[in-house]
Amino acid sequence: MRESVILILFYLVIVVVLSILIRHKSKSQNQQYDEMQLKNRAEAYKRAFFTMIVLLVGIIVFDTCSPLDLPQYALSGILIIVVMLSFLVFATYSIWNDAFFYIGQNWKGYFSVCIAVGLVQCIDFVSTLIRYFNGKEYAQNVWHLIISKASTSCVMTLTFFTLAVVILVKQLRENRISEE
Repeated sequence: MRESVILILFYLVIVVVLSILIRHKSKSQNQQYDEMQLKNRAEAYKRAFFTMIVLLVGIIVFDTCSPLDLPQYALSGILIIVVMLSFLVFATYSIWNDAFFYIGQNWKGYFSVCIAVGLVQCIDFVSTLIRYFNGKEYAQNVWHLIISKASTSCVMTLTFFTLAVVILVKQLRENRISEE
């Protein structure tokens, strides 16, 4: 019970801080996209949406048809995987089609953030695995949280490192094309 209250409070703090940051950033910056960028972003949203639907239907079909029951704690990890893969589809499509960054925006900041978040998540993933394999006795709820946390950290690590690689490859490709 105590862990649930702490997690809910932590979640609420994150939501409030993010909403304040997003509201402040949108008021302080004049983000402009041209018509082609908006068209490509719409296509990226569509692809991400259908990716999410296909993955969710796959989970439902697996859960319905499989003789194995999904453990309750595994569902939260699977849902994080679905959301992050959908986000990755959106971001990758947008980056490759020059619709991710607004006009004149610098890619280096996003690249740095992706590397930083990926490293933090990687450290979290490794520390969770170390605690998991140390063999200490934990309550069942804590085991569920650790397994869910490990899958979440792993997917977040892969997502942000992949996004950093996509940004870097796109920029290297753009630089090579502009030099020719």
